Amino acid sequence: MRTHKAAACLAITGALLAGCSDDGDKDGASDSMVTVEFKVTGDSPASVYIPGINSDLYTGKKNSSGDTDLDLDSVKTPWSKKLKVKPGRSLSLQTGSVNPKTEIGCQIFVDGKLADEDTKRNKPGKTLTASCSSST
Repeated sequence: MRTHKAAACLAITGALLAGCSDDGDKDGASDSMVTVEFKVTGDSPASVYIPGINSDLYTGKKNSSGDTDLDLDSVKTPWSKKLKVKPGRSLSLQTGSVNPKTEIGCQIFVDGKLADEDTKRNKPGKTLTASCSSST
């Protein structure tokens, strides 16, 4: 997954920088949050990587741990996480499984609507990865 993390970091860094400009909205409309749900499906434990999601750029809250990425190993599938996120942010979810029986997949929902999904199928014993991206 390290190769995928490096590629994701490069892609997301550009998207984060593009989505972080101040649009001058002073009436508070930009302060409204949207509900984002990340889902991972599959038939074996998976790693889950969501870059930047714990930063104040996404949540509006200071993160005392300093770790802005969500990076989990060996989560039981199916897995999901709901978060409140600022509008105008880029989203990315990457998942992989070293020992999938048949498939691994991901989905991103924004305010209950499917924004992106990806499912990979393969023969057992192969590493499978799936990635999804969208914006709020």
